[in-house]
Amino acid sequence: MENGITKKQSAVLQGVAILMMVYHHLFSFAVEYDSLLPFMQADTARKIAWLCKLCVGIFAFVSGYGMYYVMQRQDGERFGGRLLAQYRESLRRIARLYGKMWLVLAVYMVLFFGILKQPFMPEQFPGNLTAFNPTYNGAWWYVEQYGKILLTLPLLDLFLTRFEQPEQRRVKRTFFLALVLAGAAVMAIGLFWRRELWNLTLAFIRSMRVSFLLIAIVGYLTARYALYQRADRQLRRLGGWAPVCVSVALLVFSVALRVYLATDAAYAKIDFLLTPLLIFGLLTLLDYVKPLCVFLAWWGRQSTYIWLVHGFVFGFLYLVVKPLVRLDIGVYLAVLLVSAAVALLFRLLEKLLVKLPGRLCAVCKRQAKE
Repeated sequence: MENGITKKQSAVLQGVAILMMVYHHLFSFAVEYDSLLPFMQADTARKIAWLCKLCVGIFAFVSGYGMYYVMQRQDGERFGGRLLAQYRESLRRIARLYGKMWLVLAVYMVLFFGILKQPFMPEQFPGNLTAFNPTYNGAWWYVEQYGKILLTLPLLDLFLTRFEQPEQRRVKRTFFLALVLAGAAVMAIGLFWRRELWNLTLAFIRSMRVSFLLIAIVGYLTARYALYQRADRQLRRLGGWAPVCVSVALLVFSVALRVYLATDAAYAKIDFLLTPLLIFGLLTLLDYVKPLCVFLAWWGRQSTYIWLVHGFVFGFLYLVVKPLVRLDIGVYLAVLLVSAAVALLFRLLEKLLVKLPGRLCAVCKRQAKE
């Protein structure tokens, strides 16, 4: 951790998160859990699944952490130029995720509505296309949240960035003052004259899902102020087993407190505080187990498509596999492995589609020469 979170470590964290996500979605509402282990019953499985909701926090934290370094590569001399460059990059990343989701959506619609001839409801299509109301796959709600995170972080980065030229500092002050005044005006108009505007404002604030937005912001701040690097240096100065002992303590504390406080499957109120502690402890300990890091990094590289497809997989697969196994962990492994296989197929399909325009152009050029 002396250099912060690397790309490989980000993949490791995403691997941990996707393994947690599949368990969370399978067993958050378990009413029975057929296990050979006497202590592993439905209530225990549910609590573990509720704890695994931290997977969203890990994804959000990694996004915020990585975006700091992405934004630092943008033009830093002029406020307007930096603003445009950062939003251009954010929109590019959002579009790339939506492209993956639309690929899954297209295949799903062909299979479900085309081949299986299931009834198609046109009014549901816009909500699934935008991920604003994903009825086909509830896990897609985070696509919208990811977009909101990437549209919010540039404002925070610009607010914290100090510009050398006095003119650019004035532009920055004017921009944020105008932003604050515009927000205050909208709220005042809604509160005193247009109640529907006030209700719309409250709905917009709720839709931001502040619990998860805060985690991404904490990830960004952790990267900006090198908090992990500083903590790592302090622990290494103590020498010996201090980093391991502190990391174990952080893991035990964050897990125990999260289990104690969680009241339902969607609980996330203090995840913005617990997620960075959990991640620091995980990465410090995993650094001593390199083979496990390789294993988790592989899952991390498949995590986007596993997230996008596993909801389709486990609904049917759970019914097929459940009668055949005694331990519900067998169901979990089956869903995980099939989801990974489907994810690999989608990655291959994506590569083929990306290369297709270039190949078509090459063919056209050859035909033109002939």
